[in-house]
Amino acid sequence: MVVQMNVEGLLFDPRSSMYILLLKDSDGTATLPIWIGKPEADSIALALGRVATPRPLTHDLIKNVIN
Repeated sequence: MVVQMNVEGLLFDPRSSMYILLLKDSDGTATLPIWIGKPEADSIALALGRVATPRPLTHDLIKNVIN
Protein backbone atom coordinates (compact mmCIF):
# COMPACT_ATOMS: atom_id res chain seq x y z
CA MET A 1 0.00 0.00 0.00
CA VAL A 2 1.36 3.44 -0.96
CA VAL A 3 0.55 6.37 1.32
CA GLN A 4 1.31 9.94 0.32
CA MET A 5 3.02 11.85 3.12
CA ASN A 6 3.62 15.58 3.52
CA VAL A 7 6.18 17.35 5.68
CA GLU A 8 4.38 18.53 8.81
CA GLY A 9 7.38 20.03 10.56
CA LEU A 10 10.96 19.83 11.71
CA LEU A 11 11.57 19.70 15.46
CA PHE A 12 14.53 19.40 17.83
CA ASP A 13 14.46 16.72 20.55
CA PRO A 14 16.61 17.98 23.46
CA ARG A 15 16.63 14.58 25.18
CA SER A 16 18.39 12.85 22.29
CA SER A 17 19.98 16.00 20.75
CA MET A 18 18.51 14.87 17.43
CA TYR A 19 16.11 16.47 15.00
CA ILE A 20 12.74 14.95 14.13
CA LEU A 21 11.17 15.23 10.71
CA LEU A 22 7.40 14.87 11.07
CA LEU A 23 5.52 13.44 8.11
CA LYS A 24 1.71 13.35 8.04
CA ASP A 25 -0.49 11.46 5.59
CA SER A 26 -2.78 13.44 3.30
CA ASP A 27 -5.85 12.44 5.36
CA GLY A 28 -4.22 13.80 8.52
CA THR A 29 -4.84 10.55 10.40
CA ALA A 30 -1.28 9.21 10.72
CA THR A 31 2.04 10.82 11.60
CA LEU A 32 5.48 9.35 10.97
CA PRO A 33 8.38 10.79 13.01
CA ILE A 34 11.88 10.26 11.58
CA TRP A 35 14.92 11.08 13.73
CA ILE A 36 17.67 12.70 11.65
CA GLY A 37 21.04 14.36 12.23
CA LYS A 38 21.86 18.06 12.19
CA PRO A 39 23.31 18.16 8.63
CA GLU A 40 20.15 16.53 7.24
CA ALA A 41 17.93 18.84 9.30
CA ASP A 42 19.82 21.91 8.05
CA SER A 43 19.45 20.78 4.45
CA ILE A 44 15.72 20.09 4.87
CA ALA A 45 15.20 23.45 6.61
CA LEU A 46 16.87 25.24 3.69
CA ALA A 47 14.66 23.40 1.21
CA LEU A 48 11.48 24.08 3.21
CA GLY A 49 12.39 27.76 3.51
CA ARG A 50 13.19 27.91 -0.22
CA VAL A 51 16.62 29.38 0.59
CA ALA A 52 18.93 29.59 -2.40
CA THR A 53 22.46 28.31 -1.82
CA PRO A 54 25.56 29.25 -3.85
CA ARG A 55 25.82 25.68 -5.13
CA PRO A 56 23.36 22.78 -5.33
CA LEU A 57 23.06 20.55 -2.27
CA THR A 58 22.86 16.75 -2.41
CA HIS A 59 19.06 16.68 -2.39
CA ASP A 60 19.04 19.17 -5.30
CA LEU A 61 21.25 16.81 -7.31
CA ILE A 62 19.03 13.80 -6.61
CA LYS A 63 15.89 15.80 -7.44
CA ASN A 64 17.40 16.98 -10.75
CA VAL A 65 18.51 13.45 -11.68
CA ILE A 66 15.03 12.04 -10.98
CA ASN A 67 13.32 14.83 -12.93
